[in-house]
Amino acid sequence: MAWQGIWFEPEAGPGGLRDPEYLQVLVPPIVYPYAHSFVNAETARVRESRDPGLYWKDGEHHRVYYSLAHDSRETGVGDQGCRILRWLFESFDPDDEATLAARFSEIPVILHGDHRGKAAAMANALTLIRFLTADEDQAIAKIMVWPWDVNRLGPGRAAHEYETRVREFLAASVLYPEDVTLFDVLGRADLRSFREFAACCFSQIGFVRSLLDWVDDGWPETREQEIALEEKLRNSLIDEARFLKQPD
Repeated sequence: MAWQGIWFEPEAGPGGLRDPEYLQVLVPPIVYPYAHSFVNAETARVRESRDPGLYWKDGEHHRVYYSLAHDSRETGVGDQGCRILRWLFESFDPDDEATLAARFSEIPVILHGDHRGKAAAMANALTLIRFLTADEDQAIAKIMVWPWDVNRLGPGRAAHEYETRVREFLAASVLYPEDVTLFDVLGRADLRSFREFAACCFSQIGFVRSLLDWVDDGWPETREQEIALEEKLRNSLIDEARFLKQPD
């Protein structure tokens, strides 16, 4: 079964720096250049699908992966990646297995922007919501952070490098083993080394930074401490979701 990419990528239009025409092997992705179009389409798809990890295309099912950028420095489209994260946190409800955040968590994600700090902010936020919203027996899909550095390599070579890494990622197991915990992932060097949020990230999901500080300041040493801290984080996100849903 082939993999179908669903992209949020402002620079993927014809002639753009990340135009899918540069890809040679991957199935042509479904591309959304704006956060609102991605959110609207995926809200409908995930709610209507029995399995959000499958996509019906050309008479057959494809497995789904997300590939998300943060924003576009070329076109001035900012805050967009974090708006997608905000949408997920608004739907946070660990008591509802059908919530958008829970179903989103079953799909592997590549964060492909070339700004390491912004990608790490998104990865940290995704990790929190994936583990804290998942049911005990729910599979949680992995996250890969990969810079798509057009400036260093040029559009063609950068796309080929991205494509190679994505294929390697998807060819391996895309689900975390059952014994991997929230803190195992938050402790990854590529995430723990980049906890600082850019101003745009802070404006949309600044509360996540506070939760990460909470974790780093009281890093659990035992599984019992992990469970206790997970519950505190979960309750905090429940309160935050209620606040985010309030009309402006």
